[in-house]
Amino acid sequence: MKILLLMPNKYGIAQSLANILSLRGSECLDLDFRDYIKKWQLASNVQMFRFPDKVRILWESYYYTAINRWYKRQFSAHHPDLVFVYNNEMLLPDTLSWLKEKKVKVAFYLGDNPLYTPTSRHNLTVLEYADAVFVPDTFWQEQLKKIGLPSVFHLLLPLAEDLYFPVTNLGAIDHEQYKTEILYVGMSYNNSWGYKKARFLSYFSDYDLQIHGNKAWKRWFKHFPALRSHFVENKGLIPVERLNKMYNCTKIIPVDGNPGILHGIHLRAIEALSAGALPLMEWNADMDFIFEGITDLPAVKDYGIIPEMLGYYLNNDGKRRELVDRMTNSYRRRYSTEMVFNFIMEKLGI
Repeated sequence: MKILLLMPNKYGIAQSLANILSLRGSECLDLDFRDYIKKWQLASNVQMFRFPDKVRILWESYYYTAINRWYKRQFSAHHPDLVFVYNNEMLLPDTLSWLKEKKVKVAFYLGDNPLYTPTSRHNLTVLEYADAVFVPDTFWQEQLKKIGLPSVFHLLLPLAEDLYFPVTNLGAIDHEQYKTEILYVGMSYNNSWGYKKARFLSYFSDYDLQIHGNKAWKRWFKHFPALRSHFVENKGLIPVERLNKMYNCTKIIPVDGNPGILHGIHLRAIEALSAGALPLMEWNADMDFIFEGITDLPAVKDYGIIPEMLGYYLNNDGKRRELVDRMTNSYRRRYSTEMVFNFIMEKLGI
């Protein structure tokens, strides 16, 4: 079976998805339209939200058409059995209709909620052409089924162990450079979600905390001045190899609720477990079945208990490691690579 994976190749989970889809001899090729179009086109599209809708429609007519023309050339050249799409990847409904006429299976894995993420005005329309839509949040599943999309399934990806893993030969120099008790890597926002994120991390500020993120964090230091001394500004994405070392040199990784994740679990928690660190998470409803049976799950419903939980796990490293192992084993039993592959193929009728 030949599969085309449409996804930004800069994302770490692109390799994870490719590994899943390549199981049992399937040929999986990753296509990223960003390798085809020019940098000025990408930059222009990022700024289009600033213009009136009439201007945006004219731009999209040019931009989307160019991308989809390239897609059609790739589809015609590779003759896929399945096109597997992350989010929407600027696909047009007409392109998907053309694919379906050729009896090609189409599946989507949504990393962002299409009802809240304005990356394309076709966010929802393209899902109508899917043989299956996979989502990491049961609330998204409920919303999409409610509007009449029948083949929507909850699915989490396996542990990202090909990207994040315990490093047994980490050198003394790396350890000295990256070591910290608590590590947070992630962007902030200029709206109330940024305030919420800063408020969450303020409960960690009495400990050895490092925050690596974008300049939007600085907006909130007047409200939470204790965070200022813990902050390191990053200009771009931290390479996965370096990030894995950072995860290996910390004990606890805070995981806050994301604006679009309403019941689900943040990918950062899965990365933390893969590297052997403990994710201290803002509780969401799906965690109760994802980690079924773990009664001491490090998930808070009230920020006020964070300092007490931190004190316990930082002073009881054996308990922290043991909980990481239990969470990792629980997750692995439910979402192994083979189980995820079989689930995808079953729902697609392949």
